[in-house]
Order: sequence, then C-alpha cells, then structure tokens
Amino acid sequence: MERSEYCYVYHLVQDYLKYVLQEPQLGPAPSRVAHVLRTTASFLQKENEESLKPCLDTLDITSVDAARRIFTEVVDKEFADGNTNWGRILTIFMFGGILSKRLQEHKVQLTGDNKEQISYFITEYIINNKAEWIEANGGWVSFSAVFYNHFSLLSRSGEFSLIH
Repeated sequence: MERSEYCYVYHLVQDYLKYVLQEPQLGPAPSRVAHVLRTTASFLQKENEESLKPCLDTLDITSVDAARRIFTEVVDKEFADGNTNWGRILTIFMFGGILSKRLQEHKVQLTGDNKEQISYFITEYIINNKAEWIEANGGWVSFSAVFYNHFSLLSRSGEFSLIH
C-alpha cells in the first residue's frame, strides 16, 4: 500500500475521531469522503451506542492499550466470516469512535499522543486488512457515493440501517 493511501486513511480516521469527540474543527470536513463519514458514521454510532451499552459496560476500557486490544478482537470477529462490504468498513470507524468516547467517559485523558495512537491502530487495521478490498471496490470515492446516496434518501424518511 502506498504511503499516500496510508496518510489519506489516517487523516480520515483523525477527522472522524475529532468530530465524534466534539473537538473544535477548523472548518468543514476536508473532503467529501470525510463529510460523508462524519455524517453517516456519527449518525449510526449514536443509533447503536445505546444498544451496545450493556456490552460496553462489561469491558475494561481504561487505557488506549485496552481499547486497541478490544478494537482488534471485535473487528476481527466482525470480519471472521470473510465478508466485506461498505457497511462493515463504516463499522470500523464507528467502533473506533465508540471506544474513544468510552475512554473519555472513563476519564482517560485523551492527549494528542493518545488520539494519535488510536488513529494509528484504526488506520493500521484498515490498511493491513481492507485496503485491497477498498481499492477493488472503487476506493473511497465509491464509499462516498454509496453512503451519500443511501444516507440522503433514508435520513429524509427517518429510517437508516446497515445490512451486514
């Protein structure tokens, strides 16, 4: 995988985490993909956080290392059946956002270094495990097109769901 692709994914992850952690942003999303990711993933994250709360409450998410371990275990299980689709790619970002928020809730200081570590382990997972699938399925432009169209239509009707 090219260094530029790694940097692109890393910046998508960083932008998304800043957005869900409600950190001050310097203007609008840096790209259409980032905008679609912010809008779609954060909407779905909010929808799913409540239903995941009982499960999340049982997890010891009190350090970045614990978050990394939990992230890897959960995402590996998500893809254990060998199926990949854009909804599951979106789930990677959403789960990273959920874990980041849980760290905050457990009073873990999310320093610049900690947020960088979280961004790195999410990026590493995507690049090492899903980059070929992403490229073979039209790249991030295709991701943007799929969710921009679906989210626009479904959010107007008040319904949105991901099909695994």
